[in-house]
Amino acid sequence: MEGPFFPGAGTSPYRLEGREAELREWQRVLTDFDAFGHTQARHLIISGVRGVGKTSLLKQFAEGALVAGCLAVRVRCQASGRETLMDRVDAAVAKALQESDFAAVHGRLTRAALSTPVGGFELERELGAGSPLVDTAFMDRLLAATDRVRERGGSGLALLIDETQYADHASLVNLSELVSLLGERDADKPPMFVCFAGLPGDTARMVGKSSSHAERVYRRITLGYLDADATRDAFLLPVREAGGRWTPEALELAVELSGGYPAFIQELGYQVWLHRQADPEDGDSAGLVTEKVVRAGMDGAVPQLEAYYEGAWEAAPAEGQRILLALADLGGEAAVAELARALGKESSSQIAWAVDALIKRGTVLRPARGRLVFGRAGMDQWVLQNHGGQESPAALPSTRGTD
Repeated sequence: MEGPFFPGAGTSPYRLEGREAELREWQRVLTDFDAFGHTQARHLIISGVRGVGKTSLLKQFAEGALVAGCLAVRVRCQASGRETLMDRVDAAVAKALQESDFAAVHGRLTRAALSTPVGGFELERELGAGSPLVDTAFMDRLLAATDRVRERGGSGLALLIDETQYADHASLVNLSELVSLLGERDADKPPMFVCFAGLPGDTARMVGKSSSHAERVYRRITLGYLDADATRDAFLLPVREAGGRWTPEALELAVELSGGYPAFIQELGYQVWLHRQADPEDGDSAGLVTEKVVRAGMDGAVPQLEAYYEGAWEAAPAEGQRILLALADLGGEAAVAELARALGKESSSQIAWAVDALIKRGTVLRPARGRLVFGRAGMDQWVLQNHGGQESPAALPSTRGTD
């Protein structure tokens, strides 16, 4: 094994720790599909800062669905907007149907006799003329795809939408209309489920604007940083499985330095593993991770951790950078009005566009109405050190979460 930690955007950890509640919710959906042919569970909106594990969770959802005989299609929204979300869903579903073999994977007989005819939904009648954004042909294709899945022995169809903050409004309207339509059915409800994932604030707001009663058809889940126990397991178990071991003091130091941020856990763990292999003082205990190894690993991880901050800083407009500096000066959390005053503005509306740009990228978050915090732990320290004209400790993830 090269190493039990896997840093990088969208890569899955060796073990997905701290997400047991979310996985139980997903298992309920899959069990409902298998036992009843539909589910009454609310569709999901999952939000969290970058690097907190949204994509990894969707991957775990997809793997669980495969085992259960459900066709789960993951679709990532494009920041460029060259394709609509509907275009990407159509292409991904068509490809998945072409490549999937439920009889071989799941070993079940076909359930075609239990499927609901697409025409039974009478989409045109139920949706009416409505908004020009409504594309009943798109919804019809998804219902037909669900029907095909069941005819071929599958239990249902799940759409897992990632980076929802980049989705176009028309696509969200159509998916939400379909979700609402599914919710109105009872015994003849088809086994289809939709899960949106994306950055805090924008994801829930955009999906909410696309539905007239989002609060009734969606369940919101916020992925925060891992607690101490889950963080400990995220370090301990992969190393143990790879043949290494931690001293108790080293493990606690790693937990403290990572702040429970999943992306930082992988970066630090990767460097710790490399230094464990290269430490000549371990002698016969080449698999031992000591405090010295953890500190060396942290030194090795700092350049990559700082790259997180540097990328966010460089992507911010000039006014956004001034906001970030003011936010860091104010301790990493402040009211928007307070930030406006610090920048010499008469009202918060004068910096609203820059705040929105920072939120769009997840650089800052709104933990409450009118307040902002950094979206990455430790960035306040990094901003002060590199752009504040004052000395401060090397940027390390703080233990203050953003959830």
